Amino acid sequence: MSESITGNGDITGPHRWRNNQKMVPASEAAWGLAREHGMLGLVVEAVDGQNRLREVRTGHEFANLSSCSYLGLNSHPVVVEAGRAALAQERVTGLSMGEFRIRLGIVERLEEELSAHFGAHVLPSVSCGVLSAAILPLLASGHLTDSEPLVVVFDRFAHFSMNFLKPVLADETLVLTCPHNDMEYLEDVCKKYPRVAYVGEGVYSTGGQADLEGIRALQERYGMFVYLDDSHALSAVGEGGRGYARTVFDDLGERTLLVASIAKAFGSTGGLAMTGQRRLFDLLYRSGPLAWSQGLRTAAIGTTLGSLEVHRSPELGERQRQLAHNIALFDERLDGHDLRGTGSHIKFVVTGDNDRAVRLSNELYRRGYYCSAMFFPIVAQNQAGVRMMLRGDMPTDLTERFAADLLDALAEL
Repeated sequence: MSESITGNGDITGPHRWRNNQKMVPASEAAWGLAREHGMLGLVVEAVDGQNRLREVRTGHEFANLSSCSYLGLNSHPVVVEAGRAALAQERVTGLSMGEFRIRLGIVERLEEELSAHFGAHVLPSVSCGVLSAAILPLLASGHLTDSEPLVVVFDRFAHFSMNFLKPVLADETLVLTCPHNDMEYLEDVCKKYPRVAYVGEGVYSTGGQADLEGIRALQERYGMFVYLDDSHALSAVGEGGRGYARTVFDDLGERTLLVASIAKAFGSTGGLAMTGQRRLFDLLYRSGPLAWSQGLRTAAIGTTLGSLEVHRSPELGERQRQLAHNIALFDERLDGHDLRGTGSHIKFVVTGDNDRAVRLSNELYRRGYYCSAMFFPIVAQNQAGVRMMLRGDMPTDLTERFAADLLDALAEL
């Protein structure tokens, strides 16, 4: 039945959960500033992996400190060859249909190997955004917990791939935004409402980590459901590359669900969801974009299997240890400076205004390092800055040079 047409002709939205009228002009102005300084649209060729790229037009060489491939597995020969081999074996890029209907045998093999490696029921998909779009509305409505709807509390710093779903979830339940890592606020919500779900990240994309111990304590005390995106930690940390969230939530049980990108440190492309319940695995395969959108393509299935091979080898630990060494070295050199992300491979220097962020990014590029300037709405207004990512395939001397050059650039800013 169609809705009747009413109203006075005003079509402006209420802007409760998003406001493109505000965000788009602000972000476009910032991107324009970055473009004016030559920090967007660079065309490069690889000279020595990500540690030495060359800009095609100018010949300028630099190290990429904005790559999310924290272990350098995206260029690992085993990973690359596995993608080629999968295409040669299957001779089709994909079946282009819902995999809950028909699937290639290589897909089932991938699910089994991922599940065995990570000790959970693992559901792969084309991206974490697709996974969140399928999972979070069902969590809000209570269908993942066989209950009435849950109040859903988003951490203020939760990634856009989850935050953009707030209006959808708000059609199902009450949606709240929690100050970052504020366990007192979260506990007050748990005391007030009988069913609560918390949505956040393990390692945050602009630096910092979740208070996992605090979150786990509230889960044990009040039965709070926990949904974490651990994209920036999967593979980079933890035994077998299980990530940061699994250091505390090792047994996922019935009230924890994790998603993570396999396009970052894992070295492939796509995303995955980990759950302790087989029934959720089956339900989610038939839900929302996981049912009507595409699954992983054949080459991506192959590269994911190839990365799993590396994950099962001693080489993963070697790269993790080099990453940890780089983090400790960098933190020691920058001790005493206002830098977010101590102990993490993601560092963020707050400059305040957009112009200072771009100038710092540009100066680092001149010295041989590409680091991303970040602006609103990626970060809060007046909290612009520069994000830097350390990697396990960065040699120690490169980390030393970068830390020294960053200190010089900050002194000149």
